[in-house]
Amino acid sequence: MIESLRGDAAVRRSLRQVRPVDDLDEALARVSWSVLTEPGDGVAGALIAERGAVASLGLAIGGGAVASSEVSERTLAEGRARWMVRADARSVLDAIRAAAEVGARLLLPGDDLWPRSLDDLGVHAPTVLWVRGDPALLTAPSRVAIVGARAASGYGEMLAGDFAGELAATGTVVVSGGARVLYPSTMLQA
Repeated sequence: MIESLRGDAAVRRSLRQVRPVDDLDEALARVSWSVLTEPGDGVAGALIAERGAVASLGLAIGGGAVASSEVSERTLAEGRARWMVRADARSVLDAIRAAAEVGARLLLPGDDLWPRSLDDLGVHAPTVLWVRGDPALLTAPSRVAIVGARAASGYGEMLAGDFAGELAATGTVVVSGGARVLYPSTMLQA
């Protein structure tokens, strides 16, 4: 999948809009993982931690056996069954284009602006963050995340808005997950 994405001029152009850094393969692999998996997928996280995003993506969708200290053959097979239904280069391009259209920026683990507190999640940490706004705010000393349901009630949305407004009025940075904005990636608005 990386090969077809790397060779696509539209993918490269869109990716440069959201991430001007020259790490094309790593960025494409991590965006691909964010499309393939649900947030917090520990099997994917273990593969990425052990082999890197690019090599583990080839293993995950390319097939073949795995000799891994972290992921058994059975666990990998179960993961592949979940991931293969989403293994589509077009979906990766769509995610990148959607991010570019809303002015999002792509952050990868290890970036200067990556919130190090996410590393506490270990293999369940996000593979990427899509950020709208100032990414430096993700590491502000006074911050809170407001996390809700994808299908929140009107009352729940009203309460979340009230909480966010009150917190923002005190100078607290409110980090909001935007699961609806870019499926299935992690979108943060800072």
